[in-house]
Amino acid sequence: MTMKMKTLAYFVATCFVGVAHAQETTLSTIEVEAPIEKTAMPLEAALEQSGNTEAGSVLRQISGVEGSRMGGIGLDVLIRGQGQSAVNVLVDGGKIEGGCPNRMDPPTHYTELNSFDSIEVIKGVQSLQTGVGGTAGTVILERNAPTFEPGKPYNGKVYAATNSNGLTQDIGAQAAVGNDQFYVVLQGSDKIAKSYEDGNGNTVNSSYKTQQGHIDLGWSPTPDQQIKLSHEISNTQDALYQGSTMDAPKSNGTMTRLSYEGKNFKGPVTEVEVSGYVSDVEHVMDNFSLRPFNPLMKMETPTDVTTKGGKVRLSSQLAQTKLDYGLLLQTIEKQASLYSRSAGAQLDKSQALMWPDAVTEQNSLFVEANTAISNSQNVVYGVRVDQVSAKARNANETPDNTTKPTPVSVYNTVNANYSGKTSVDETNWNGLLRYEQKLASSMAWFGGVSLTTNTADETERFMAKGADWAGNPDLKPEKHLQFDLGLTQKTSQFNWGANVFADQVTDYILRDKAANQASLNGTTGQEQGYVNVDAQIMGAEFDWGYSLTRAISLAGNLAYTQGRNTTDSRNLSNMSPINGQVTARYDVTSWYSGARFNFATEQGDVDSAYGELKTAAWSTVDVFAGYQLNKTLQFKAGVNNLFNHAYVTSVNRTDSYNGNIYKVMEPGVNVWANVEAKF
Repeated sequence: MTMKMKTLAYFVATCFVGVAHAQETTLSTIEVEAPIEKTAMPLEAALEQSGNTEAGSVLRQISGVEGSRMGGIGLDVLIRGQGQSAVNVLVDGGKIEGGCPNRMDPPTHYTELNSFDSIEVIKGVQSLQTGVGGTAGTVILERNAPTFEPGKPYNGKVYAATNSNGLTQDIGAQAAVGNDQFYVVLQGSDKIAKSYEDGNGNTVNSSYKTQQGHIDLGWSPTPDQQIKLSHEISNTQDALYQGSTMDAPKSNGTMTRLSYEGKNFKGPVTEVEVSGYVSDVEHVMDNFSLRPFNPLMKMETPTDVTTKGGKVRLSSQLAQTKLDYGLLLQTIEKQASLYSRSAGAQLDKSQALMWPDAVTEQNSLFVEANTAISNSQNVVYGVRVDQVSAKARNANETPDNTTKPTPVSVYNTVNANYSGKTSVDETNWNGLLRYEQKLASSMAWFGGVSLTTNTADETERFMAKGADWAGNPDLKPEKHLQFDLGLTQKTSQFNWGANVFADQVTDYILRDKAANQASLNGTTGQEQGYVNVDAQIMGAEFDWGYSLTRAISLAGNLAYTQGRNTTDSRNLSNMSPINGQVTARYDVTSWYSGARFNFATEQGDVDSAYGELKTAAWSTVDVFAGYQLNKTLQFKAGVNNLFNHAYVTSVNRTDSYNGNIYKVMEPGVNVWANVEAKF
């Protein structure tokens, strides 16, 4: 029997075991939210089963979500085979863009999960209000206003964690003071991680140090109004990346947010939401400060990224329809230059303007309605128009090393029939229609269709490293026609949800080699740029939970994504094979324990023309437990990859070292422990 068949057999057998041992109970430990493409999890519960608070690692617990590993921090989130600007990441309503063109530091890099209260993943398009892009889905990280016990105007927690394979120190604290009208929250954390070992005992370059903290100021002048001001920092030093030719001595990010929410107003406008944010990232990567180097090839890239935006939403109630309408604003500015740090005539001179002061401004108007047709039926429908303006301000400037080309020259060299444009204006229309209905027997179903756009980002449009990596200012925006269909059921013992999706993409933005595309010039054929192709992405997800007794529960998920470049008759890269998890858990009053089986089948449907590697099937087992000593003190511990399996996920980054092409290996066996005290 093949590994794929064994894995599926195990999954099916576990389902039948759950049914065979069903007993009457009112406890439902694991709940699948309906619709299933919208998954919310309290972070405290999610972290009970993991010794890692790295956002991408935790999000892997959700069906249809993957994290591409380059090192030990900053796993790049993909939803349904898509990432980058196709995945919106909202941090308390704001956005932060990473500073690395190679995505060492995606947005989740600058988040500390222990500081949030909940994380929600929306798969596909269920609303037009979450911002531009996000055609694959949206990740929402939120912090709630603190609640206080009567006569106790403060609360907080301190924690300390460590593990045997990577993370050596993880400490943090949070304190809140206030009352029903006003509060202050102050939080901070510090982590130190060494490079971990994979299942073969080989060291994977992945160490880092990071410090993070935030302050929230909240004021509720009335019970129906909230004003919140927050400021957050996240600084990382000396991060090693196995999946890159460079490391990151510095990745520092800040974010400031201000928001107002009001509801239950009398008159034509019943709700108001106004928010604004600004975030800044300073990132430095080089090939010499943290690894052995060639003194004649010392290169460094400092980058600066600013993201700012806001939202105005008004709501009105018109009979059985709630109408939301408003404005979305977003501006991203990116600068990055590649410098030579080798001794000689070119010391400290820029060799390439990688992001030549690239700016993308997207302003949107939206109208979205939710109409209750009956007590069991509702329809969501809306439209959004995005006005996009993008330009490379320094596209005609020459690097300090005047023998190197201007960005415009780079675009002209790589892209056949380049128009010469350095600025772009677009008007993009988006639409959504979704039907939801509750059925008998606690069942519900939904069906949705959306037409949304995703414009090229600053790297895809304006990258100017050289002929080996160049943007394309002539790229058209992606146009996604998506269909979702799903069915859910929730009873006192058993709950499940299944959905299928299909995404027909016109002008999909593909990074490719010149050897594969007539529209890309190249003398070696290995030069890389970006082209528009047509593509199809489809797949399915299944989640379930079952309570055998009041103390014993089972849960699991299963997902599959397939992508095809229909223009070139090739597979799309970063598509996950059949993969999933099965969890068994035992809960009593003061303690819990459990085990999780994680698996993926072989991935052979890869884009071999681009150089994507096939991956073997794999499976791992994790065990975990926790004990609540008293109201204050809790202990948690576990072992990830219990049997020290050597494996790699299909979406992990591919790199070449000494002529060998490989994907970054996952950690081997890892024993972890955590202690937390609340006051």
